[in-house]
Amino acid sequence: FSREMVSLQPLGLSRRIGGCILLLSSLIVHLFVLRSERRGLSHVSGHQLGIPLRSQANSRVAVRNFGVSPASEQGSRQQHLFGLRRRHVMKAFRWLVAAPLALATASVTAHASSASSRFCTAAGCEEGYEGTSDEEAKAWAAKGYSEGDVIDSHIHVWGDGQDPYPYDNPTPDALRSICDGDKFVKNAKNAKVSGALIVQPINYKYDHTYVTKQLKKYPSFYKGMALANPVTPPEQAGVYLDGLQKDGYVALRFNPYLWSGSMADDSGKAIYKQAGQKGMAVGVMCFKGLSQHMNDIKALLDHSPETTLVIDHWGFFRQPATGGTDPETKVSEEAWKDLLSLSEYPQVNVKLSALFRVSGEESPYEDLRPRLNDLIKAFGPGRLMWGSDYPYALMNGGYCASVDALRKWDSDKLLDESDFHKICGGNAAAVFGFK
Repeated sequence: FSREMVSLQPLGLSRRIGGCILLLSSLIVHLFVLRSERRGLSHVSGHQLGIPLRSQANSRVAVRNFGVSPASEQGSRQQHLFGLRRRHVMKAFRWLVAAPLALATASVTAHASSASSRFCTAAGCEEGYEGTSDEEAKAWAAKGYSEGDVIDSHIHVWGDGQDPYPYDNPTPDALRSICDGDKFVKNAKNAKVSGALIVQPINYKYDHTYVTKQLKKYPSFYKGMALANPVTPPEQAGVYLDGLQKDGYVALRFNPYLWSGSMADDSGKAIYKQAGQKGMAVGVMCFKGLSQHMNDIKALLDHSPETTLVIDHWGFFRQPATGGTDPETKVSEEAWKDLLSLSEYPQVNVKLSALFRVSGEESPYEDLRPRLNDLIKAFGPGRLMWGSDYPYALMNGGYCASVDALRKWDSDKLLDESDFHKICGGNAAAVFGFK
């Protein structure tokens, strides 16, 4: 699996260009050394070829027998010494210049491989999902949630796009065959994750057939967050949600970019209010930034205070949301202030998910530590929940790196053990009904 992930690890443009330059430089240097060594060999005597030198007298006899004058022999010896010096210089050049160039090239071009080989680094994790049988995975999924367990509040799973589960929207080719629900259970077992909320992927849009299959196959392990359909007639909102609950969905996702206008329109408000009455949380995915959707969010919050609202991915305060190591991404302090301001609504929760999307660093995303401190002070540990954004986390540091990040950040000891367990699983278990 880690070999498969090599092709998924993103490599920045500057690193690609640098790698190509180093590779070309290394090739030129090695060709120069090879050519020089061959030229040097043309001046090398029999000694350099492994034939012992004779004494001076015997050498003169030998050269006379071959019709070569002593003067020519002396010139030949000078050429031999020149050839030796040249070879020694070329060897030194190879070790001092060519070899470091080659090593630097290997280091740059192997960056993706080294990152992907750390797919699972947390204690108790195995590499990828290898080594876990189907029976072991099923037993792990059947055990259910216990207090103190880790719950992943945000994952996506899907098939390969073929019948009977064709895509409505395309997905990256590299992620087609490695993100099904069975494989995630194996990854979760190795990472000691006891349950997960499947968020309906945009690949299938409103066709929930594939995710529903996973919910029914692993009812103790998976819960579902359906994708809200904005064209649902307001008077049908209750019946619409009843059908989703029957299939195992405990929450809804509002994607504002699927609405033709405001997601706080009549349909949005009806679905949102009915969700609260039926005990279903609503998640909001502000992929292009939280600030532009604040009016709609506040309108929904005021319309139905009993509905639990969950803000995805730290409110996407870094834009664009393609990954913080992209040099074009920038932090929006306005969006961050807007997120913190939502703490005045006691029904608002925040997912500490998709760390790689909002951090400007690679795992363990240390620059998010002070942001977490701000969220703890504003919302308290009882309204925050960890999530991975699997499978995209595989392409950005690995699944277990995401699982383990909060443990590494807690060196500040801002959280006692109870609060830490709330963020890692307890809050998600309460909001989404894991038992």
